[in-house]
Amino acid sequence: MKNLVGIPARLDNFYQRQREVDLVDRTLSNGNNIQIAAPRRVGKTSILCYLLDNSVAGRHYVYIDTESVTEADQFYKKMLEAIVRSPVIPKTVKLAAGLKNKSGRFFNKIKSISILNNSVEFNNDMAPRDYHAEFYHFLLAYAETEETPLVLLIDEFPQTIQNIGNKDPAAAVVFLQQNREIRLDPVVSQRVRFVYTGSIGLNQTVAALNATATINDLASLEVKPLMEEEALDLFHLLLRQEERIVDISGDVAFKEQVRWFIPFHIQLVVQEVVAISPHGEVINRQKITHAIKEVLKPKHKNHFAHYYTRLKVHFKNGAFLYADEFLKQLAKRKRLDKAAAATLATTCGVTDYRLVIENLIYDGYIEFDDDSQNYLFNSPILMRWWEHHIC
Repeated sequence: MKNLVGIPARLDNFYQRQREVDLVDRTLSNGNNIQIAAPRRVGKTSILCYLLDNSVAGRHYVYIDTESVTEADQFYKKMLEAIVRSPVIPKTVKLAAGLKNKSGRFFNKIKSISILNNSVEFNNDMAPRDYHAEFYHFLLAYAETEETPLVLLIDEFPQTIQNIGNKDPAAAVVFLQQNREIRLDPVVSQRVRFVYTGSIGLNQTVAALNATATINDLASLEVKPLMEEEALDLFHLLLRQEERIVDISGDVAFKEQVRWFIPFHIQLVVQEVVAISPHGEVINRQKITHAIKEVLKPKHKNHFAHYYTRLKVHFKNGAFLYADEFLKQLAKRKRLDKAAAATLATTCGVTDYRLVIENLIYDGYIEFDDDSQNYLFNSPILMRWWEHHIC
């Protein structure tokens, strides 16, 4: 297992998340379409890639990242292109879609499929066409031709909605309605499933458009950080590959100073432990503390700065002012209660501050501790980064 920082872990580099994989598998088997709800960097994309790489339950999986998509037609084109070019989709299905289905209806509207000498290619010429209709008709042909279920793994879907909505909110709502109609089509729904995820919340993105009814058919699954024993196992496994072992004091320091066990933070700490220690050294509390100090240095700005720039994109005007000041105060004071949060909202002139807090919780910045009745940073590492570089 290689220590891959900041990119999806695949094949032998994937730390087995059997609990999450089984949950997705069961939900798909029950006939549901899915939105995976989880904060950034928790490993959502790696889980999608595991489904893809292992053809879990014998399904055909196609992965599509739509983060750069800014128009609905561009989305459908990208989806169709990925399916047509996927090696897991049988050629017979592509031929059926390009020619005719078992009912004898010709799908000659699907001009994105080129058939030459019995080979199938995606026709990427610039001729105008209705990619929404072509995508829909292809899924119809698939459902009527192929017995194996098709699962479309759509990453950064909320960002796509936000991109379209930034240009035209009404167009984003129509786009959501079109997707829902395809998911619920009585023919398509027999064979095709959709799994959506992204680094921003789908519920919050759709709620901002007053269009929550367009996603009320989706089963919402939560992916949480690793449990403590899983985190220690991954930590030890990655360090063993680098010929380091951890003593009890190192384990305790790791648990205390990382606490929020997302693979990304564990991988960063491992990277720095390896950088500051020779082969064969026993890693103790002092080394863990030193490594985390290295994680917080400006050299890792590219790994953390997006947390702040994300606020500027997601929140506007007074909402951004409140989110910015809330997190700065939280980093300085370590905790804020509900009264302090409300007082800060008055100072910032924000009335819907609870929605801002809800988004910060969903996106993995903060949590509300029921025992102390205080807001806290989820991650001590992120809190320290905020204190050092944002405050």
